[in-house]
Amino acid sequence: MKLTCKVLVASLALSPLAISHALAQTFLPDTVITASRVLQRAQDALPDVSVLTRTDIERSQARDVPTLLKNLAGLEVSQSGGMGGVASLFMRGAESRHALVLVDGLPMNNLNFNLAALEHLPLNGIERIEVVRGNVSSLYGSAALGGVVQIFTRQNSGEGMKGPWLEASGQMGANVFRSAQISVGQKWASGLGVNASTEKIDTQGFNAINPLQRPGTNPDRDGYSRTSHAVNFSQDFEAGRMGLMLRETHATVQYDSQWGPANQADESKSVLRNVLLNGAYKASKDLQWDVSLGQQEDKLNAAVTAYPYFVNSQSQTSAVGAVWTLWPHHALTSGYENTRQKIASDTAYSPAERSVNSWRLGYQAKLEKQQWQLNVRRDQYSDFGDANTWYAGYAYFVTPELRLKASASTGFMAPTFNDLYYPWGGNRLLRPEQARSNEMGLQYTKASWNARLTAFENRYTDLIDNDANWTRTNIAKAKNQGLELALAGQWQLPGMGVQQWRLSVTSQDPQNEITHQSLARRAKSLAQAGLMQRMGQWDTGIQWRYNGTRNDNAQTLKSYSVFDLTASQALTPELLVNLRLENAGNANYQSIYGYNMPKRGVFAGLKWAPKN
Repeated sequence: MKLTCKVLVASLALSPLAISHALAQTFLPDTVITASRVLQRAQDALPDVSVLTRTDIERSQARDVPTLLKNLAGLEVSQSGGMGGVASLFMRGAESRHALVLVDGLPMNNLNFNLAALEHLPLNGIERIEVVRGNVSSLYGSAALGGVVQIFTRQNSGEGMKGPWLEASGQMGANVFRSAQISVGQKWASGLGVNASTEKIDTQGFNAINPLQRPGTNPDRDGYSRTSHAVNFSQDFEAGRMGLMLRETHATVQYDSQWGPANQADESKSVLRNVLLNGAYKASKDLQWDVSLGQQEDKLNAAVTAYPYFVNSQSQTSAVGAVWTLWPHHALTSGYENTRQKIASDTAYSPAERSVNSWRLGYQAKLEKQQWQLNVRRDQYSDFGDANTWYAGYAYFVTPELRLKASASTGFMAPTFNDLYYPWGGNRLLRPEQARSNEMGLQYTKASWNARLTAFENRYTDLIDNDANWTRTNIAKAKNQGLELALAGQWQLPGMGVQQWRLSVTSQDPQNEITHQSLARRAKSLAQAGLMQRMGQWDTGIQWRYNGTRNDNAQTLKSYSVFDLTASQALTPELLVNLRLENAGNANYQSIYGYNMPKRGVFAGLKWAPKN
């Protein structure tokens, strides 16, 4: 993997501090850090948050990250076909470019469209995923208007992780799908830990494009392949932890372009590469320092097509933060971040680089019956100027289990390099997109039960769109108002074991405030449900999701319901068999007009994890 000399020198200079999230890697199942940048119980987070643990990921038997996320409350994923197709994430009706995706704190959104390549992120190296709904720009800056998805990779941390461990798994199924994953690790008594993972996925796919809706395209299969490698080093100290993480993914996507002859075979190649040095140092019982240095690359090369092109995004980020415990249940957070962004393409961007300096300050407190969270942030861009954001949240505990909460916040989205400098339509005078968000909610948590009801209103101004001359300009306005109910819990019935279930319903109205039309590819009604239950020797599960009607480029996409069934059984203490039936009802649906989604498919796999 490539690492510039500049990043290496800076890393060595900062390493004595025991270099963002390093101490926070020792998570408990019900704790989160993304909602406030302070480790806290999930039920205490003021923004609405969901957590997917490693156990949740394995039980779902999902084959990719988009499949995982589309089963969460308030989230929609549109995808141009099956695995590997471009995936766009809509969080409570916000634009897909308003969903910030982080991997161990590193932003993954590219610099031309501000989209993260969710479709290429490997699952076997993920320890947990935290999803924060709603505007949190005051915590994370640009692109967090709709929310944040933070992915934490697997680490050698936690009690009982001494000695070696090994996991190997494989799966086969519909559309000639094949996958193989291996993960290994070792944690020594000295505190040194090393782990590595590799993954290979290949599928022949299906014809992702509908030739009746998009004529003149190739009716061939659209396959996908991906190879991923990762290695992590960590060292625990008495007062902190530091780690080095290296990751690289190569993916090849076959697709059908409407440009060129109908027998043309289109293909693009992507490379994702991350390097991260991070750590934490607990200077005293009341003060913790976090420092990180990282580089992220997203390379896309569409060389096999009628009009070849390539785009390479690169970001280098350094950050330092502190958490002061002023007195019990009162914490002050602060941080500084410097980011250098660079884009290279067959399109001539001028300039092709910019820098961002960011400062943030936060305060949170919890008393017997009250709770506060206050955050402010200032981001200074070298090209278009500054952006200031804030968040104010409050909760009142009616009883220890029941709380009322409310929040207000502002957010922004920086113009991308395409918006500012694209030779045909770019506009250097663009202002950042702005958001104003308000939420009110009711939450009940007791033992293994959790229920929340949230009313939200998001208004977006200065949205960037094309004018009559196809020049990018701040002319659009949008809003989304809605109500979301989410329930989760477990019970034990005589003779049936423990049942774990969840249910969510979202009613919203995402619309363009100028034309009063519904925003593209976003439904007014969403629902998801899941049930996990032990049946004899089998652990079984059912996932269901519903999307209402949506519009897409003056076309109407029909509503749909999709069921997925899973089952797993331990053949031996070391060997587990997995079965998954996707789209069990064989629903015929689209998330993007003109693109087919996968039909019914059966998948079977084995996981081998020898005991120490």
